[in-house]
Amino acid sequence: MHGRSDFESGMSPPKKGRTKADFYTFCSWVLTYTQYEQWKQDEIRSRDNTSPMDSASSTAESYTSESTLSSSSKDDSSRVLDMPDSEDESWEVITCFCLKPYAGRPMIECSECNTWIHLSCAKIRKTNIPETFVCNLCKEKQFKSRKSSRVRFENKRIAV
Repeated sequence: MHGRSDFESGMSPPKKGRTKADFYTFCSWVLTYTQYEQWKQDEIRSRDNTSPMDSASSTAESYTSESTLSSSSKDDSSRVLDMPDSEDESWEVITCFCLKPYAGRPMIECSECNTWIHLSCAKIRKTNIPETFVCNLCKEKQFKSRKSSRVRFENKRIAV
């Protein structure tokens, strides 16, 4: 075993702790890779392209156009799901307790249960990412286990 690396000998190298900088770099890389910023700008641009003249249409017309838009958005979502398999299948994976997919939004991993949660759902700012993060479900489990492991004594009163 003289001169062999840990990898060659079957041992995995020790894991490095994640830092705020690592997480921010990861999020930046993912957002760049998925071109999220460009997609978001295109989405905003398409929303802003509706002219004020459109708002003067009748209620029936607006209802019809809304239902057409909602059905076309359903078609868009099914097209997204029908896309060929790629490395980026995580785009639609739901891990957060809000039951919404990753969709390019920055997420943080709970160090207890390894669940990925959107920063917005965890109420964490990109500028204030903690070194270790524990989700509310794990915090509640810790609190309940600490509370239930306490020894309970009955309050005995002496009758006189």
